[in-house]
Amino acid sequence: MTLERVQILLDPEQRKILRQIARRQGKSVSEITRQAISLGLTAVQREDMYTRRTIALEKAKKLRDSMPLLDIDVIKDVKEMREERNIDLFNRH
Repeated sequence: MTLERVQILLDPEQRKILRQIARRQGKSVSEITRQAISLGLTAVQREDMYTRRTIALEKAKKLRDSMPLLDIDVIKDVKEMREERNIDLFNRH
């Protein structure tokens, strides 16, 4: 795994918690920070996906609401089409 150097600013409480966890687990603060970022990114990605889906659903709802309602009786239309087909088939013979 290739790592890149970055610089971040932490508040003193965050730095303290990272040092305590690193000491207890026998790891470096950098390793604990990377682990925390990975866990946090998973949550952020999940939230981002939820937000994008919510926005898409809101847009779809607005589009649907802007469309006029069609007064269609599908059953009646299908019956008429079948009747026309039956008449056409009957007239062929």
